[in-house]
Amino acid sequence: MNRSLCFCRDIAAAIGCVYSVAGTAVAQVATTANEEYRTHALREKAASEMGSNFRGALERTGPLVESLGLRTGDTVADVGAGVGHLLPYIVKRIGSSGTLFAVDIYPEFLDKVRERTAAAGWQNVHPLLGTERDPKLPENSLDAAILLDTYHHLNFPDVTMRAVRRALKSGGRLFIIDFYRSRPNPQANLDQVHRHVRLDRDDVVKEIEAQGFKLTKEWDHMAFSWSQTPFTYVLVFDKR
Repeated sequence: MNRSLCFCRDIAAAIGCVYSVAGTAVAQVATTANEEYRTHALREKAASEMGSNFRGALERTGPLVESLGLRTGDTVADVGAGVGHLLPYIVKRIGSSGTLFAVDIYPEFLDKVRERTAAAGWQNVHPLLGTERDPKLPENSLDAAILLDTYHHLNFPDVTMRAVRRALKSGGRLFIIDFYRSRPNPQANLDQVHRHVRLDRDDVVKEIEAQGFKLTKEWDHMAFSWSQTPFTYVLVFDKR
């Protein structure tokens, strides 16, 4: 569900990657963003590059997850989990009494999630293979759903977000962390950003609110410690 064109979930591994410029198909709005995941071999290659040890420091993942206000005992879904970059940060917040679903549409990525989960001894992390339209989450089960660098990779965002909404409890929160379409970043110029990211922040808000959510908070997040201009944003929605 995510990670391509030097916008990979493992940004550090993406340094020096080649930018793809395929056009966007009508039925699949994220064709360009997902170009590097279209074959098993490409997905295996991507999975092997996503686990760098210094990504958390580069992207300030710890402070980001802390800012979300997750609570001990929460049930959380990481939708577009990739190889599991967010997992240790979320597990630390929700504790052993919480539950974490790690959702992705690529088995190659979930294999890495299973390896990481087994190595860490987490009993409350559950890898979940979704589809382009349905994350396969249980209904009315989630306190929070997190999409980190994932929304712009969704091929069917309206259908997917309706499924995420069904999975959230009343009062559950949706977190979208994604790239500005109107700003370059340290790994992509503005033309490359335009090819990769379908919508800018305000249009993302409109699209998600149309699926039964209400925006309650927003702020900028500076993904790279050396960057002076924030080029990612955080949106917080409540289920209406």
